[in-house]
Amino acid sequence: MVTSWLADADPATAWAHHAWTDFAALPEKEHAVVVLPVHGFLRRGAGQPLDLEELRGGALLHRAVELVRERFTVRVLPPLRLVPAAGPDACFGLDPETGHDVVAEIAADVAAAGFPKLVFFNTSPGLEPFVTAAAMDARTESGLRAYVVHARSLGFDAERDEAAGREARAAQLGALLAEIREHGAAAPGEPAAAPVPAAAPGPVFPAYRDRYLPAWPADRLAALAGDSLAIVPAAAIEQHGPHLPVGVDAILGHAILAAALARVPAETPVLVAPPITYGKSTEHRGFPGTISLRTRSLRRVALALIGQLRDLGVRRIAFFNTHGGNRAVLAAILQEPGIVCGGGVSVLRAERAPGLDPHEEAWGFHAGEWETSLMLACAPDLVHPERAAAAYPVRRGEPGQLRPGRAPATFAWVTRDFSPSGVIGDPSPATAEKGTRWLSTAAESLAARILALQAGKPAPG
Repeated sequence: MVTSWLADADPATAWAHHAWTDFAALPEKEHAVVVLPVHGFLRRGAGQPLDLEELRGGALLHRAVELVRERFTVRVLPPLRLVPAAGPDACFGLDPETGHDVVAEIAADVAAAGFPKLVFFNTSPGLEPFVTAAAMDARTESGLRAYVVHARSLGFDAERDEAAGREARAAQLGALLAEIREHGAAAPGEPAAAPVPAAAPGPVFPAYRDRYLPAWPADRLAALAGDSLAIVPAAAIEQHGPHLPVGVDAILGHAILAAALARVPAETPVLVAPPITYGKSTEHRGFPGTISLRTRSLRRVALALIGQLRDLGVRRIAFFNTHGGNRAVLAAILQEPGIVCGGGVSVLRAERAPGLDPHEEAWGFHAGEWETSLMLACAPDLVHPERAAAAYPVRRGEPGQLRPGRAPATFAWVTRDFSPSGVIGDPSPATAEKGTRWLSTAAESLAARILALQAGKPAPG
C-alpha cells in the first residue's frame, strides 16, 4: 500500500480491507471470529505517547491473529479509539452513554453481516468495566455471542511491555481466540495449522504521526500552541461495491490528508486529532460489512472531540470529511449555538477530480471512477476491477426535476434503490494514472485550505 493502514493489522484479516461481497460469500461464517480492538488514550510520563496502548496492544493482536489465521477465519475491525474517559489521565474521551451507543451500533452491524461472535480485545485497565458491560449489552441487544479479552489478563502492560514475553503472550491470545471459535457450536474439522512466519511491521498509523496528537507525550500536549489548527478526519466503514473494500473512505481520507500535510511547512502548527473512523452510513445498510452510527451518536462523538480540543487550548478545528453520509450531521453541528458562539469550527472536503464526465461528476458519487482511481493509486492490492459494476440514480436526459439531490425537489434514498451492486457511478474508466494525478490535485487544494484556516482566513474554494 502507498498509504498507511488504518491500524496495525494483518491485511488479510482486516475488516476494512474486504469488499461487501467478500463478507456475503464468506464460507462457514458462523465459525468466524470478529475482533474489536479497544484502546484508550492516556497521559503518561517519560515521554510516552498517549496511544501507547494501541501501539503495543495492536502489535500483540496482529501477531496473535497471524498465528491462527490459517486455522479459521478472523476479521479485525478498525480500533475503537474514542471511548469513555477512564480516570483523570484519560484524553479524548466520550461520555459513557455515547460510548455505549457507539459499541451497540457497531455490534448490531456485525450481527447484521451474519457473524455470530464478537470479541472485545481491550488494552486499557481503566476501560475494563465499560468493555465488560458493553459485551453484555451486545449479547442481549444484538444476539451476538460476545467475549472479552482484557490484555492485562495476558500479563500485558503497555508501559512495561518486555520483548522477552511478547511471543508467549501472542500465542496465549491466539489460543484464546481458537477457544472462542469453538465455543457454543460444533466446529467442523480443521486443516492442520500451517506455519505462519512473522510479518514485517506495517506502516505505523498514521503516516503523519509527527502531527498526530495521540502520538504526543503529555508534556508536549500541555504546551500546545494557541494558534494551532486541529484537523479531525471523519470517514466511514461501508460497502463500496464488489470491487472496493469497505474501508475506502477512511483509507482515502488518510492518504489525501497525508499528501496535503506533506505540503504544509513543518513549522506551521497544523495538528491531527483522533479520527472518526465509523460514520453515518445508514443508506448502505443491507450490504454486509457496513458499520454505521446513528445521527445522534455521530453528533455526540464530534461534539466530544470539539470539547476536548477546546479544553486543550485549540481554537481552530476543521473536520476533514470523506463520507457523504456525514455531511449533513457535521453541517448541522456547525449551526448549533454552542459551536457558533465558540467559533473556529469548519468542515473541509477533498476536491473532486477535474475532467470527469459531467454525468459521472453529477451522479457518480459512490465507488465510481474517482474513488476507484484513487484506490488504484493508493492501495492497488485492495482493488478488484474485474468485479466492477455500474449504476446511476438518474439516467442521461431523464425528464422532470425530482432527484436524489441537487434539485428543487429531492427524496430520501438508500443505495439499493439504485444499485444492487452498491456502486453509484461507473468505475470502469478508472486508472492508477488518473488516481495519482487526482490525488495530487486534491492534496494541493486541501493544503491551501488548511493553510488559510490556520492563518485565520476563509478557506479558498
